[in-house]
Amino acid sequence: MKQYQSYKCNACGNVVEVQNVGGGTLSCCGNDMEMVTDNLTLVNLMKAFAGESQARNKYEYFAKVAQKEGYRDIAEHFQRAANNEKVHAKLELALNNRMINGNDESFANTIENLKLAIAGESYENVTMYPDFAAVAKEEGHKEAEILFKGIGKIEVEHENMFQMLLDRLEAEAEFTSDDENEAWICEVCGHV
Repeated sequence: MKQYQSYKCNACGNVVEVQNVGGGTLSCCGNDMEMVTDNLTLVNLMKAFAGESQARNKYEYFAKVAQKEGYRDIAEHFQRAANNEKVHAKLELALNNRMINGNDESFANTIENLKLAIAGESYENVTMYPDFAAVAKEEGHKEAEILFKGIGKIEVEHENMFQMLLDRLEAEAEFTSDDENEAWICEVCGHV
């Protein structure tokens, strides 16, 4: 039995997650909603990935606070836990990708990763942050509205950056230059 199920309104696109509703139905916009959860394990893997990612960031912030307050040992423990959470998140994301792709290619390749990054940044700057800002404005949370709008603008720059990198890679221009005077320096040994 599935503990949680996701339902989607085919009229407005609203998606809700609920505990198993038994024999009842959910409705939105005057229509029955469609159950869209095919694989709860994939949903749980992405929830776990999100949770581990958030924990990692929190623990890194906590480590900096402890370090600043002079608690070096506590800071090291927070940092160690943050590093562990990063590994957990990578394992969960890799398994999610393997289950979706049906093979062992857990992180595709750079071109596909750039395309995923572009899509993610586009969603954030076109839909997510504008929606979050609108809700914050409606609820009277001016500081949150300003934060969401500001971050949304930065996400546009991230999308543009990833698009430029993808364009350069697809044009096979990653390791080329038209500048005859440009020096290429090895990042490992410094050889010019």
